[in-house]
Amino acid sequence: MSCPVIAIVDILLRLLAFVKNRCLHLPHQSVSVIIGKCYIIRRSLIFTEGVVMKFPMALVFASCLLAAPAPAETIPAVPLAAGPVLCRISTENGPAHFQAKALRRFSELIAVRSNGTILVEFHESGKLYRDADAVGAIARGELEIAAPGIWQLDKLVPDTAVLMLPSMFAKPREIIRAVVDGPVGAALSSDLEESMRAVVLGPWLDLGYGHIFGTAVRIRSIAEIRGRSIRVAGGKGNEERIKALGGLPVSIPLLDLPAYLERRLVDGVLTTYETVESAALDSHGVRSVLEDNQYYPFYVPVAGKAFWARLDEGQRQAIRGAWAEVVVDAREEAVRAQEAAKRSLVERGLTVYRPTAEESSKTHAALLAREDEIAERLNVSADLLAQLRRELGKAERR
Repeated sequence: MSCPVIAIVDILLRLLAFVKNRCLHLPHQSVSVIIGKCYIIRRSLIFTEGVVMKFPMALVFASCLLAAPAPAETIPAVPLAAGPVLCRISTENGPAHFQAKALRRFSELIAVRSNGTILVEFHESGKLYRDADAVGAIARGELEIAAPGIWQLDKLVPDTAVLMLPSMFAKPREIIRAVVDGPVGAALSSDLEESMRAVVLGPWLDLGYGHIFGTAVRIRSIAEIRGRSIRVAGGKGNEERIKALGGLPVSIPLLDLPAYLERRLVDGVLTTYETVESAALDSHGVRSVLEDNQYYPFYVPVAGKAFWARLDEGQRQAIRGAWAEVVVDAREEAVRAQEAAKRSLVERGLTVYRPTAEESSKTHAALLAREDEIAERLNVSADLLAQLRRELGKAERR
């Protein structure tokens, strides 16, 4: 029977994914070509189950490889012929992070709602792709679903940086959600779909407020950001805002951050309580936090258009319905997770500093005075910035 052979191929695919993401010295294009060949083998085995019964396993593998067309530099995952469509969901967050938990529930619901016609594989902890790489993988058709943070997206859609501009500094959660769920968010989703060759699956998922966490250097006020090296996960908008506060932004992916902290290569970290807790960053040197509500990031759920085109309408509705069911509770879970993470970290010794109301007000005013020039450097459209300001005004008057 072909099932044992397919199982071997599946094991090989997981091994290759590990090699691609962990053995950075290897050429990724070459590994991707091998992965593409393996998917062709998998498809061929399903088509030729009778052949597998008659010939030795080695002959089947050899014939599939020889018959397979030469792949491009990277080959997207292909649907399982006469069977379920493969759907891989990737996140770099670990299993303790609320976003990874939400995506796991999402993957389980897809399998149920699609009646098994979609074969879902959930990959966490960056085992398949780091989020920065997942953005490109979605666009190239190499990955089916991901939920990258907005800080990963302004390199593709510069207007995404509008959510990191001073206008959004320390705004209440309800106002920020109203903006993201309104015309501004809709415009950004449309631009992302075009640039990423993707489909936005529904409402964005909150991460929660980002603050400045201190290491051996305690940053106790906004003024003390000046002259300090501050890690950001990404996002030109974050870098510009830190620069405007006098800091020295350094972009470092989450999976690399512990090593930087242990070597004391940064003074502060722009992140959230939940990320510090789930990644145990306090065990690597995070000692304090300036709770200044720097910005409020979201995750954007996207499916690659190449994958989407292989689905029938029922399967598409199954995916959208699964996300709609998950995101409502996940948004509130995001809030609870941030609060619980803060309590846990404080119990373990994290010191919390808060800027005074006067300092926050003065900082916001100073940043707003420079917002137009910052937006111009970030290539944020003047029309979108004007729309953001109008929507903020409407939300604040409600």
